[in-house]
Amino acid sequence: MRDKISVFYYPDFYAKPATFLKAILLFDELHFMDREAMTFGKGGGTRAGTIGAASPLRQVESAIRNEGVPFFVHGPPLGGLVEDERYEQIKADVNDPEFLRRFQSGLKTSATFRDLQIAKGNYGASGDQDSVAGSLIAVDLSAALKNYEGPIALFEDSDIRLMDTSTPVGCAKDLIFQAVICSAKLNFALSVGAEEGFFPLADARPYGDLLGAKYARAINALEPQKNNLQITDLSFAIFDELVSEERLTQLTLRDVIRYRKASEKAREEFLEHLSVIQAKQARIGADGDYAGAVSRLIETEIRPAVRTFKNKLRTIDEALFGAIAKGAVGALAGLTIFGDLSWPKIIGIAGTAVGYVTNAAIEAILAERAAKRECSISYILSLDE
Repeated sequence: MRDKISVFYYPDFYAKPATFLKAILLFDELHFMDREAMTFGKGGGTRAGTIGAASPLRQVESAIRNEGVPFFVHGPPLGGLVEDERYEQIKADVNDPEFLRRFQSGLKTSATFRDLQIAKGNYGASGDQDSVAGSLIAVDLSAALKNYEGPIALFEDSDIRLMDTSTPVGCAKDLIFQAVICSAKLNFALSVGAEEGFFPLADARPYGDLLGAKYARAINALEPQKNNLQITDLSFAIFDELVSEERLTQLTLRDVIRYRKASEKAREEFLEHLSVIQAKQARIGADGDYAGAVSRLIETEIRPAVRTFKNKLRTIDEALFGAIAKGAVGALAGLTIFGDLSWPKIIGIAGTAVGYVTNAAIEAILAERAAKRECSISYILSLDE
């Protein structure tokens, strides 16, 4: 019996529609949180943070739960100054060159990740969102940090203004500030997951890369660490492999909830199969190559299963339509010879063909059910029919 998969979405207090629909289709429980008001910085150094706000998903929370989908939006922690152990975790992340490199790379390679880190808007002299992102992506961190002990030291330097992208060191400070916020959310999700049994959920590849950097740091420091892939990331990777974004966006929220209800047994089989794969093979290497581990599982476990399933269905289709064609011709051929047959007799002969087709159809249905039992991935594949 598998464990319940209760997911906690941590990049922000809402998710893009495609992410929300996928989560409803796949997971047992969905948890979101209002945006937390956080302040970072110590002593007389830089103080900066985020502004708290209620999640827009509160507007649909009750309606979705009334439809039978366990969906919850929680209030944020008390907020305020992030300090002590939480701040030490952030410092460990942001002072790790690999974590910061992956964060900067994520801004460049993933539009979803970029939009979650840098809100759309007018940033004054720095320009719009795209201009700010371009400055952070282009900055040479090694050059900007040459006079500092590490990235956090630059962030805490009150002599360098925040949100000033007119200089390389200002761009570096802003990049580090965005990484601080991202690290705070990631670490909070991991801690809540450990306490409440939630699985952290994100919808952009760089989040997995950042997790990989944390795993690599723990492994290399010889600290005890469970370095499995998150089952949430694996689920989304499989979904994206099998169902196009275009197909998903054609579905309404009501469609998705209806599909979830009608396919509960198939969804259960899919998650059961997935938990076995995750427990057996989903390991991150010492290099922290999170995305590579996901890709290897897709290649070794998912694509072969999909090919087998589709090949079985194709064989069933060929057998069915071949039998129908052959049976119908055999039963109705006499009509061209005995042109004087009355309608009752014609119907009688046609009935023979109908009976033949019905038997073939029943056999095909049973074979298709057997094929689906052998491939839990069919739960997702059926969305693309």
